[in-house]
Formats: sequence, C-alpha cells, structure tokens
Amino acid sequence: MSRYPQSRVLQQLAVGVLALYLAGMSALARELRIDTIAVAPFGFYTAAGQPTGIMYELGNLIAREAGFSATNQIVPYAQTVIEVKHGAADFVLRYGNDELTEVAIQVASVLSLPTIVLGLPSAQFRSLEDLHGMTVGVLRGGRFDQRFEADIAIRKYPVLDYQQMVKMLMAKHLDAGIGSTVGIYYSASQLGLKQTQLGVPLVLSEQHFVLHFSRKTADDATIAALQTAVERLKQRNAIAPLVDKYLRDFSWQLSKP
Repeated sequence: MSRYPQSRVLQQLAVGVLALYLAGMSALARELRIDTIAVAPFGFYTAAGQPTGIMYELGNLIAREAGFSATNQIVPYAQTVIEVKHGAADFVLRYGNDELTEVAIQVASVLSLPTIVLGLPSAQFRSLEDLHGMTVGVLRGGRFDQRFEADIAIRKYPVLDYQQMVKMLMAKHLDAGIGSTVGIYYSASQLGLKQTQLGVPLVLSEQHFVLHFSRKTADDATIAALQTAVERLKQRNAIAPLVDKYLRDFSWQLSKP
C-alpha cells in the first residue's frame, strides 16, 4: 500500500489542528466590549470624571484574567439589555431577567448578594406581611424578589437610585427600601450614615450578579475562557475584597433566610 495517501491524511490532520489552534488564539485576541450598569457602587463616575465601581473593576478583571483586552462603558441599567441584544456590547455583569436571558448567555455567576428590606431602627420587619400597607422604595427597573413583587398589599415607590431611596427613608417619606445590601449600604455610607442609623434588615433572598454574554457575538472559545477566568478568581478569593473596598464600615454579607 502506498504511503502517499497516509502522509496526505497526516498532513490534513496537522492543518486541521493548526486551524483550530489559530481560531482559538484569534478568539482570545479579540477586544471585548463591556457594559457596566450605571448604579453606584457597581458603576459610576468619580468627581474627576473617571469611571469606577465594583462591577466596572470586576468586568475589567475578568477580561484580563481570561487574556482579553477590553473597553468598558457605564450605561443606564435598562440600556444594557438593548446593547447586549444588538451586539453593541459583548457582556454585562448584572442581575438577570427574562428579557436579558433571551438575548444573552449566562456564562457564570460572579457575585451573590443578599436582597434586603431595610427601614429605620424603630422598624421591626420579620416578614413581608409586616410591610402590608407600607410604602417601599424600589430601584426603577430593578427586580429583586418575586414574592415582594407579587404582594399587592405593599405599595412600591420607584426611585432613581439608592441614594434617593436612602434620603427618602431618612426623611420618613418611605417606610422602607428594597435592594442589595451593597447598593443600599454604599449609598448610606456616601451620605455620611452609620449602619447603626439603619434598622435590622429583613433578608428576603439572594441574588446573583451573572456574566451575561451577547448571543450575537458569542463564540465557544471566548465563553470557555471567561468561565475559567471567573472560576480562577473565585478560587483566589479575588472578588470579595473588591466589594469590601467600597463598603469598609458596613457588613454586606448576611445570613441567608
């Protein structure tokens, strides 16, 4: 039997392996476009106009860990879905909803945060029933707890951001506010408040900041690299210190309900 056909087969296999390798290298060489939600402390601008925030830093960290260069812009919460849907952004770190998961791949959960209802120190919230007839501030566009949303006995008041929520709470224009521990406590700290000036939180559930990647721009090599990067960062405990950096005197990790 001639050796020529066998050598041709080996040559074709070698070419195929090289093509796969180069495709993987090409995928890793791409520049990722990241959207960061414009909600402090997750994404915001400093007084000097510099972008910063927990999710801004974390998005850049994940991309770098995975071997990608990246551009990162801070955009309104609702706009992130539109940009991911049309491929104007490759990924966003945020809570998911049906609208987002329809247009994005949930690559990895990067950070879990307790969802709380928080009032003043005089408030005693042991269950959602204690909120019946009360007015609770809710971040516009935010979805934090299904039971809370479905409870029509609770009046929901939309607020622009957590700072407005905390200000209205302290002025007694709201009975309580709902959101993540990090979002509420960071805004309270920015307003010069101490944790003792706020009530004992009612922990409703736990929500997850998930890396959502656009279905329009996704490829297997990129998704795999990002999944591996998130896992490595978790193993090194590199994520929680980023949160601590923005909260300092507030305890954001609470027991699950």
